[in-house]
Amino acid sequence: MSPNTLPSVAIERDAASAIAVSRLMLTNFRCFAHAALSVDARPVVLTGPNGAGKTSVLEALSLLAPGPGLRGARLADIARREAAEGAGWAVAAEVEGFQGPASIGTGAVPGEPRRAVRIDGRPAKGQAALAEVISALWLTPSMDRMFSDGTGSRRRFFDRLVFGFDPGHASRLSAYERAMRERARLLRDGAGDAAWLGALESRMAENGVAVAAARRTTVRRLAADLARGAGPFPGAIIGFDGGIEALLDEIPAV
Repeated sequence: MSPNTLPSVAIERDAASAIAVSRLMLTNFRCFAHAALSVDARPVVLTGPNGAGKTSVLEALSLLAPGPGLRGARLADIARREAAEGAGWAVAAEVEGFQGPASIGTGAVPGEPRRAVRIDGRPAKGQAALAEVISALWLTPSMDRMFSDGTGSRRRFFDRLVFGFDPGHASRLSAYERAMRERARLLRDGAGDAAWLGALESRMAENGVAVAAARRTTVRRLAADLARGAGPFPGAIIGFDGGIEALLDEIPAV
């Protein structure tokens, strides 16, 4: 299979449609100059020799959700090496999303520090808008340390689960992290504007409680299903151990 051509799969669509990608289009992405893949809503298995671009297709799909994708690559490292200097890259898809069919796209625009996002042909303010359309979650071999390393990687993985239940979680989490970075910069530089520092901490508190509440709600929804087990697998008990989460058991989020 040529690295720049993917076979089209034309199969009758299952009557019970779920969230799915029906068409994926790549431009100057990794090893692909141009590529298009059409599928139906059933599971898809990608096969091929090393270097054919299988992982690149999965990475492209992961970029349809907020975040740096499954490889966590910098924007400049994603573009095809043989592309003209300064050329951008793009991933576009036709999806069956939370609110029905939609066209979404993302990519790097030369001179812009962040990747651009378009939904149904219109520019979106940021990546968080993607969570309103579709969610994606992945487990790769390189993520095996997630279970033995610190809590940060597990928390980020869980937040992707939360996106699927609460699309607004992405924007609230992003707002909290921006305020936290700005607060750390003010404290580091000694530019102690008390009013600005207070405003940042108020924003962190507001979004932090909302983030904790969304995580807590998702844990409760998952716990109900996991406790039942599946076939020979025993049920599981999960919980979220955090100070704010514990307070939310006693007082309302607002």
